[in-house]
Amino acid sequence: MTIFLPEGSPLENLQALAEVSGFGITDMGDAGEGPWTYRILPEPLLTAELARLSGASTRACVDITSLQPCPAHVATSQDRYVTQEWDIAGGIWLFNAVLDGHLNHHTVDYVSRTLPSRIMHSLELMIGSDASVRPERVSSLLRDSIIDLDKTIHSEFLDLFSLPNQIEQLTDLEIAEIFSNNNAGRHSYEVAMRCLGGTTVVLSLTDPGSKNLWVANLGDCQAVLVQRGIDRQWIGSQINTLHNATNAHEVQRFKNEHPNEMCALRDGRILGFLEPMRAIGDMWLKLPRHFSERIFPNICQRWISPIQFAQYAQDIYSPPYVSNIPDIFHLNLRSSAFALILCSDGLPSLDYYQDTDMDVVINRWSKLVGSYMDSSRGNQHNNIALCLLRDGLGGEDNERVSRNLTVEMEERWMDDVTILVQRRE
Repeated sequence: MTIFLPEGSPLENLQALAEVSGFGITDMGDAGEGPWTYRILPEPLLTAELARLSGASTRACVDITSLQPCPAHVATSQDRYVTQEWDIAGGIWLFNAVLDGHLNHHTVDYVSRTLPSRIMHSLELMIGSDASVRPERVSSLLRDSIIDLDKTIHSEFLDLFSLPNQIEQLTDLEIAEIFSNNNAGRHSYEVAMRCLGGTTVVLSLTDPGSKNLWVANLGDCQAVLVQRGIDRQWIGSQINTLHNATNAHEVQRFKNEHPNEMCALRDGRILGFLEPMRAIGDMWLKLPRHFSERIFPNICQRWISPIQFAQYAQDIYSPPYVSNIPDIFHLNLRSSAFALILCSDGLPSLDYYQDTDMDVVINRWSKLVGSYMDSSRGNQHNNIALCLLRDGLGGEDNERVSRNLTVEMEERWMDDVTILVQRRE
């Protein structure tokens, strides 16, 4: 005799799985959504898995993590980081950068490859054989290097046209042929893609002896300096301001540059599309309207459709809408211990910090960093970037951290998170 058992519903199947030891179900904080399953990882497996997924490492005095837990077929991280030591005139300069790409990977890959070497070579020329240099000259160097790289992306794109002043006369087929993604047109296609995409960047430069610190910011990444005060308490302060709609001064700057354009800033985004108001790349928001009407719609790519370009082009009146001018900060470092945090905007946007004032978050980071700085002795070292990442994912709530790492979703459930922590103990 054959016995037939009724099939369970998908929800019943998930609930049955959740009853199995080591699994749970979640709506990821959105009531009525899901549910999705996740695996509950015990210690020390949880810490080891977090370190593995985030590529936790230490180079010289810099702790590093970079995380996007989604499977590669769902989403790959658009964050990049650079940490380098430069031997210039007998002194070691430390360079760190966090870059947060958007739209595609082409721009952020190009900038992460080329910007550090541009800055290093310019610094070598400036210093020559004398390691001493005025801080304001280094500040200008950083500013000019970022602007010049953005201008290079712009000029290399225009150079693809034999007669730039006759671009509007090209047929759709001629444009498509210039940017065909085949052997003949691959270079042109790559140039166009890094022109189309964009990236924000926050970088730091520390001179030999760690007496001077420079921070350059373009976009919405963050730089936080944590120092031990005279009372030996750890105090943190955000060095840079954010170039997005949460910054009232940045919004006012934008409105002053584009008066009477009601659609220029919608829902906290440029043309209702882009959140950061300063970035490298994003040339379609920096070039005249006809590029979005004629050129970009005829380039085969999957990020912005021809219909979308036509819609956005209607609101392009006074480009550039995205600024390439970075903010530069110079600080004289005290002789005491410090930790410099550079992070992409994914860290403060983790759900553990949602609806929390940024000053409160920075104070939390400061105490966390200080406790680990104080506990690092001899050969024992804590990766502070990994500690900050763990805190944002749920801290000591192992089940919450497990959920954020292992939830089985077919869409991205968290932003890319990259953290660099430069230490002087």
